[in-house]
Amino acid sequence: MVTKFGKYTPKYAPLKHRKEGEWRDIPVPAFLEPFIDRLPIRNASGGMPYPDLLSKSWDRAIRRLGLPAYNPHDLRHKWTTVALTNGVSIHEVSRWLGHRSIKVTVDRYGHLTQDGQERCRQVVETAVGPHMLTAGRVTAVRGADLVLT
Repeated sequence: MVTKFGKYTPKYAPLKHRKEGEWRDIPVPAFLEPFIDRLPIRNASGGMPYPDLLSKSWDRAIRRLGLPAYNPHDLRHKWTTVALTNGVSIHEVSRWLGHRSIKVTVDRYGHLTQDGQERCRQVVETAVGPHMLTAGRVTAVRGADLVLT
């Protein structure tokens, strides 16, 4: 499925099968497009050629490249961290991760969203601050100094 949005043209590909008839899509970066026809690797009956293909291939590649040991799921966490710390909305990240509820994403990654409390403080100060009564202003009604103007 290809949809055009301004200068961006996201392309989507099925990621994983959950329940019968339930799929989720993720945008595929352009640099992966040359490999799309080769993924996923399937045998004649549509399954994995052998159960450990991915893990053994991954481990072998990591060793050959001299990289620290980590697993493919670590890439998911890395992607999430990079996306959130660079301003991608947590709602969009949650959708891309395939979480059924944004609560799952917020509980695990909410601390990574930009400026959390500071951003909230700035928004409230900008929106409400100019309408607050100034200190030292004499009011005729008791408690009126707490009322927004």
